[in-house]
Amino acid sequence: MRFEVPATAQIHDLASGQVYSAHQIKQRMALWQELLLGYGAQRIALAADSSADWALLDLACLDADLLLVPLPTYLSDSQRAHVLAQLEPDMYITDQDQHSSEFSLVEQMGDLLLYRRELQSSGAAIPPTCQKITFTSGSTGQPKGVCLSAQSQLDVAHSLLKRIDQQAPKHLCLLPLSTLLENIAGIYAPLLAGGEVWIAPDHVRGFHGSQLNNTAALLSLISSTAPKSLILVPELLQLLVMARAQGWQAPASLQFIAVGGAHVSAALLQQAARLGLPVYQGYGLSECASVVALSSVDARQSTAAELECVGTPLAHRDIEIIDGEIVVKQPFLGYLGDAQSASDKVFTGDLGELDAQGRLRILGRRKNLLISSLGRNISPEWPEALLTQQGFIRQAVLVGDAQPYCAALLYLADAKAAAQLPAYLAEVNQQLPDYAQIKAYRLLTHPLSVADGTLTANGRPRRAEIFKKYQSEINSLFVSNHVGESYEFLSNAG
Repeated sequence: MRFEVPATAQIHDLASGQVYSAHQIKQRMALWQELLLGYGAQRIALAADSSADWALLDLACLDADLLLVPLPTYLSDSQRAHVLAQLEPDMYITDQDQHSSEFSLVEQMGDLLLYRRELQSSGAAIPPTCQKITFTSGSTGQPKGVCLSAQSQLDVAHSLLKRIDQQAPKHLCLLPLSTLLENIAGIYAPLLAGGEVWIAPDHVRGFHGSQLNNTAALLSLISSTAPKSLILVPELLQLLVMARAQGWQAPASLQFIAVGGAHVSAALLQQAARLGLPVYQGYGLSECASVVALSSVDARQSTAAELECVGTPLAHRDIEIIDGEIVVKQPFLGYLGDAQSASDKVFTGDLGELDAQGRLRILGRRKNLLISSLGRNISPEWPEALLTQQGFIRQAVLVGDAQPYCAALLYLADAKAAAQLPAYLAEVNQQLPDYAQIKAYRLLTHPLSVADGTLTANGRPRRAEIFKKYQSEINSLFVSNHVGESYEFLSNAG
């Protein structure tokens, strides 16, 4: 077997209440393999809510080196059609009935329905060593399929075991299992350590698609399961910090909260530390099978310099900085349908530096750089992280390319608090050099979201889509000497 299941490993399904022992995990994996190989499955698409069945199917495919393509449930119809047209799967596995002439139901395993598809073509070429294709929404355009080998995923899982070194881990999966970070760090790593993995569907976690719409359900789930570890994106960390500040008691069992997916401000990490949350910063990308670097010290014990970094590279990683860009020296199989994208190095597009201790600091995205009309380079992630660090502002997008000053689109956590905004922005501006200060802002009436195409799956702004959708609002922020109802101008923000 490629994936060795230790005797103490368990998977808990919080929807059904079923607990799978190590023996049952191996049995279920073998059943999946027998079924899929019996049908001669070659390209398997999986579109389903998080569940133990999802995880067991994924493990079976990893172990047998069968190509699996997990699809996020929040993809739009056009995105899903694009993915299927590229992939041309011969097996489509889902937890929803399919009413289409191209699908034929052939089996059911647990809550998952197995459909065969009549192929129209052979689909895009796939590298021979590819075992998984993970689709990332990216910052623009249609989802891109990142081709990964089984070994690259297992290398990350084993390196995480060494870095985290947690005895008898008990992990609660809060991100969708189709999220590569949760897939590898939330399922593979804890199981390989002989630990427990607890899995709940969207509604039990308080989610609807990619959006959290029931905070109480999420907090209740964390409290009732008492996990040792969680994986969060920055917005979920901010939510936990706010809940903790308002009296929610995090379970004493919590030992490790990993946060990644987007930039996290040092101030938010300090606030989490003051509230007793054991937060570890990390950095990664799909092209590198997720995690590249991870802190070995939690925010409560970190120095100011450590909080500015995302930790040191994992044991099997080799990183260099080329022209200011973070480059990971590892083979990349390429993107689905783009054989020319294969490479022996991954140019991440992230600007960064390594300090004297070998810790990695992220400075922003190369393509996101704003260049003011005065010639100043500004990474928007920096002011955006400061704006959202206290939870007062839920979302922020900096604008101002080729303009004399910076402005921002803002969505407040509580619209009633708008009167406090000028004073808060003045505080934020004191932490920024004059060329990066926010001189004007526009309040959004609706949050940015994956559903409307303005956010990626891990919460990063899709800037091209945002600029397109809010072009008139952004333009109005830079009309000289004009103050109208469409925006606010901070005359004292300098």
